[in-house]
Parts: sequence; C-alpha cells; structure tokens
Amino acid sequence: MNIKHLKQLVLLILFTAISCIASAQMHFKYSAALDSIKQSGFYRIPLSSSVLAKCQKDFADLRILDNAGSPAAYILQTEKGDFYTTPMIDLPIIKKGKEADKQWHVTLENNAKRSIDCIVLTVKRTSANRNITLSGSDDNKHWYVISENYNPEYTISQPDSRSLYFPLSSYRYFQITLFGKDLLPIDIEKTGVFSNKITAPQYSEIPLSYHLTQKDSNNKKSYIKISFDEANPIERIRLKLNAKYYKRHLSIYNSLDNMPLCDTVISSFNGEYPTINLSCKEKALWMVMDNEDNSPLKINEINFDQLNRSLVAYLDSSKKYQLYFGDSTLALPSYDIASFKDSINQHISAISIGTINKINIAYQPKLPSDRNKWILWFCIGLALLLLSGMTFKMLKDIGSRKQ
Repeated sequence: MNIKHLKQLVLLILFTAISCIASAQMHFKYSAALDSIKQSGFYRIPLSSSVLAKCQKDFADLRILDNAGSPAAYILQTEKGDFYTTPMIDLPIIKKGKEADKQWHVTLENNAKRSIDCIVLTVKRTSANRNITLSGSDDNKHWYVISENYNPEYTISQPDSRSLYFPLSSYRYFQITLFGKDLLPIDIEKTGVFSNKITAPQYSEIPLSYHLTQKDSNNKKSYIKISFDEANPIERIRLKLNAKYYKRHLSIYNSLDNMPLCDTVISSFNGEYPTINLSCKEKALWMVMDNEDNSPLKINEINFDQLNRSLVAYLDSSKKYQLYFGDSTLALPSYDIASFKDSINQHISAISIGTINKINIAYQPKLPSDRNKWILWFCIGLALLLLSGMTFKMLKDIGSRKQ
C-alpha cells in the first residue's frame, strides 16, 4: 500500500470517529423545565402551541431528560375524542345521486329509529372534502334541517372515514346533501353509527399572529396568502368574511405547485364562521377562492385551532426533568411504554411546562452506550497506528535515498 492510499484510509477512519461523536450529540434549540414531581407515577404534560411550533412536523424531536441527562419514556397523545371498538351498526343507503337542485344527495334509513348524534361516513380515499347539510324525515317526503354547512371531521384513525356530529335525533330517514353543484362529490360507500356514545375532538384556539395578502385576479379567482412567524400545527380554520350571503369553492395549499391540503365549499347558511378542517404545519398557506360571477369576498378575521396534544410519562419524584425540542435531525423515539398505553389510567395528574429557553449551543447528552465509546476509541487507536506506520515508512524511505 503506497503513501497516498494510507492517507485516504486514515482520513476515512478519522471521519468515522467524528461521525461517532456527532451521532451521540443532540442539537436541541430549546428547553423548558417541568414542574417538580411530588409523587412518583404517571403524569400528563400538556403541550402548548408555543412548544409545538418549535418542533418538527411529526414532533419526533420531543425528549424528556432528567438532571443526569437520561431520557424518560413517553407517549405522545392527540385528543381526538373518545371512540369505541364496538362494531358499527349500518345505516343502509337507500338512494344517492344528483337531484333537481343540482346538489348530490345521499338518503339513509334509520329503521329502528335509534337516537343518534354521530354518523360515520366511509368514503373512497380522497384528499378532497365537502361541506354537508344533514336533514331528517319520518316519511322520506318532508325534510327538516338538523345541521347545516358542516365540514365532516377526520376523527377516526382511518383515512377513509369521516365523522358527522349533530344534535341527538331519532328520525326514520336522514339525508346528506353535499354542497357544490359544479363539483364532483366524494364517494360515500357506507354509513353507520356506534352503539355507544362518542364525543367530538377537543380543540384549542392558537393565539397566532399572521400577515394576510389578497389578490383578486381577472380569472374570477381570489388568491390569498397567509404568512406566520412560526409553523404551528393547524387542524381547523374559522373564517369571518365581509358578506352575509355567499357560497364559494375554496382550496388551501402549502404551495400553489402542490396538491391542495383541503378542497371544500364555504357558505353563510348557518350565519356562523365557516369552519375548514385540515392538517398542516406550515409557515405560509395559500387559499384560492372561486368567485364565479360574484364580487370577491374579503376576509375580516381568521381564527386557527389545533387538537390538544400532551405527553404521558412515568416520572420519578427524586429527579428533576427538562423538556428538550427543536432538533431537525432526530427520528421518532421507540419506547416500550407505547405497548402499555391502554393500561395507563386516563385520569392522571397534569404538570405544566415552564418558560421556554433558547439554547445557544448544541446540547450534548451522554453517549448512548459503552459500546459506542469502545467503537470511538478503536477508530482513534487504529488511526494513530496507521499514522505511526506512515511516519515509519516515510523515515525509512528518506534513509534509503540518503544511502
């Protein structure tokens, strides 16, 4: 092996050693102290919007570390309502199609006249959404409105399901009207109800500042850009517009070059804020509103909501804990505790998170194991051995040339 190849090998080994050091380092940008623990046990740690805004999109960089730098295992919980694993009772679809009003109607039969307040819709997979009006009838002729201009919730952990919540009703027939006479409907394949009561998702309003710009184009569309200081997770948007009577098709994008995050219809039928359900964590959103032949609408106010999230962890009263976050390189942790989440009491005490502190230098915890230490020392030792060999060979070559 010549000197050139030896140099390349030494550089490779040194690079491996440096990588070992880097892999043992976590580059957190923020930390916050947790309240002191009075008694060892499981605790719930509610995550504020300020914390969530500084995390990765999937919140993979959240870590709870004690004062010795050791991690505390946790479960990340998103409060999406209470659901049951009991089988659904089918509500047969007896009719569906476009009717004289040019809207798509789906008629269901509640033959047993059960009192229900939620219908689960099974749809063919789609990223689009449609606003819905739900009506009830006992004779399938005379219809009475139950819920108007409603956007079904993505509330069950299945991408092909939507949940439609409404006041408790016991009509023999229910009719779902999908708004958008010039829009293709979503394909509702099946409908049903749970025999047990389920509750709606729990949201919190985000105290979010934003900058809004709107351009009304001559192609009959309005392009609205909403910019944020930080990328907060957003699951619901409520709009307040400058008109009393309107119904417009609206799409929301994280980039106008991508597929829409949400494709829906907003209207003023119920006199409240139009509510739009989506799931995103972006520093900017684009809305495209189709005005058709109407005057452009102006947005007077926007409110943003997010689902409540918290960490559940077993914490020791003899230790102090800090929450670390803001590391874009970390992957989701895999903890044993996740296998026992169903056996943890849901009614546990909550502890709060203190002031968020910015970390100016990378936080470096202990090396994760002694095995990594031995690998690191082996690489350094091997590099030194090869460097000594190179030095000996160079001295030998110099001596040969002098002779």
